[in-house]
Amino acid sequence: MKLAIDGRGKLSHLNGEVSKPAVDDPNLKTGRSKNSLVIAWLINSMEPAIGKPHLFLPTAKDVWEAVRDMYSDLENSSQIFDLKSKLWRSRQGDQEVTTYYNQMVTLWQELDLCYEDEWDCPNDSVRHRKRGEMIEFMCFSRDDLDEVRGQILGRKPLPSIREVFSEVRREEARRKVMLTDPEPKSSPEIESSALVSKPWCHHCKKPWHTKETCWKIHGKPQNFKKKNGGDGRASGDGREF
Repeated sequence: MKLAIDGRGKLSHLNGEVSKPAVDDPNLKTGRSKNSLVIAWLINSMEPAIGKPHLFLPTAKDVWEAVRDMYSDLENSSQIFDLKSKLWRSRQGDQEVTTYYNQMVTLWQELDLCYEDEWDCPNDSVRHRKRGEMIEFMCFSRDDLDEVRGQILGRKPLPSIREVFSEVRREEARRKVMLTDPEPKSSPEIESSALVSKPWCHHCKKPWHTKETCWKIHGKPQNFKKKNGGDGRASGDGREF
């Protein structure tokens, strides 16, 4: 939206370069008309629920600043992060070189628009570089750290790279503790658990059959046949060991 208004020669109404004319200024009517026009552009570019509460603010600059403070991303950090991520993931692949180049140029231009720094001294360039380092570190951190990443990118001013590292490290340690699998059962516990599912005879104290089918109580079934020359106790309910 800022680019569109600048293209129409009205950016000065947003940045405060045009002040409100005095009551006796002969250009009062013209200035008020231009101000209303820019306000209309801004309001019409918004969702009705967002634009309506700002409809009666006195100047376009007031509307612009109110919406920026309420809805814009602080320091454009999230947009910069998203664009840099796209740039680092970009590959030509099967695309023609013209398509690939134009795609990259578009991302570069969008990235340039996100930087609103006004450098007045060498320290400003250092601050810009440090912010770039922090965003690059966040871009290459794991996807499961998205929550803490979003919290960091939403701060103003942005924390230093050391502060970011410290916070990410704490979150990583917390996740390791919270998501660690419980200790596996010991072998005796596993064996005990397995026995629960086995039939058990409380008379002869042996597994694989119950008291109701125990041969020591009821005798061997008349229709029982030995298998493979065995002793007749190879399988089936009521077998004894």
